[in-house]
Amino acid sequence: MSSQKVRVAIVGGGRTGTPLLEALSRLPYIEVVGVADADPDSHGARFAQEHDIFYTEYASVLGAKSGEIDLIIEVSGDRAVKPELKEAFRAQGNTDTIIVHDLVARLIMTLASGEDELVPSFHPDDRGIG
Repeated sequence: MSSQKVRVAIVGGGRTGTPLLEALSRLPYIEVVGVADADPDSHGARFAQEHDIFYTEYASVLGAKSGEIDLIIEVSGDRAVKPELKEAFRAQGNTDTIIVHDLVARLIMTLASGEDELVPSFHPDDRGIG
């Protein structure tokens, strides 16, 4: 992890990922280094492309960028994506990047949005480490 900035990638560029992406992009201690969304026309994909942030349609591609990403926040809403992302990390030997646990992702999203209540879970079956 960089001593100056936390390098974050976001999986999901829709109605949840985009506000999170925009909020985190404004913070001086966070560098958003990647966005993955299956829809290249999503708001998050367009934001990434307009702000020179790495974009891919495939979350698993982020696994190969272990030296460039400290944290991945998965908010795609697709329950199959996180297990696939974890498997891609194992296959690529990426033990450096942290896939943020659902509860922590919810906390980050709630803080970034200024909500008074914790946002709903995307991965209610998420247990233990990321």
